[in-house]
Amino acid sequence: MEIEDHPNLDVFAASSDPDTMYWHEAMKQPDANKFREAASKEVKSQMDMGVYELIKRSEVPEGERIIPSVWSMKRKRHILTSMVYKWKGRLNYDGSKQIKGKDYDATYAPVVGWTVIRLFLILVITQGWVTQQLDYVLAYPQAPLSRPK
Repeated sequence: MEIEDHPNLDVFAASSDPDTMYWHEAMKQPDANKFREAASKEVKSQMDMGVYELIKRSEVPEGERIIPSVWSMKRKRHILTSMVYKWKGRLNYDGSKQIKGKDYDATYAPVVGWTVIRLFLILVITQGWVTQQLDYVLAYPQAPLSRPK
């Protein structure tokens, strides 16, 4: 069977996003400088909020582990024109390198389920309420920073 005749090829092509990449891939792009700026903005924002702090390796207490991190880079495009309007950089810890009980205790992240969203929208319609969409910048890393003792 030729690749062109593969029945799942359309699904694969639809789920591939050439605008989402890791740091090393972004640095090979013609707009690498925009990704660098996005990464700088991300670090500055997290440092300003007090949820991220740069420390020298020599200052890491003996016996404490350094958990590697990875950059997830993304171009944001206008839906109608496909023109890039924003470059995003998100610093993520490599969770596969963490040890439960040492590096973390809980893995729960509160999210809203679709059933609740649908119920809310039904209430909006039946009660004549008005809705508005908003986006929180740096919504996830809102916890205060604590350094190992």
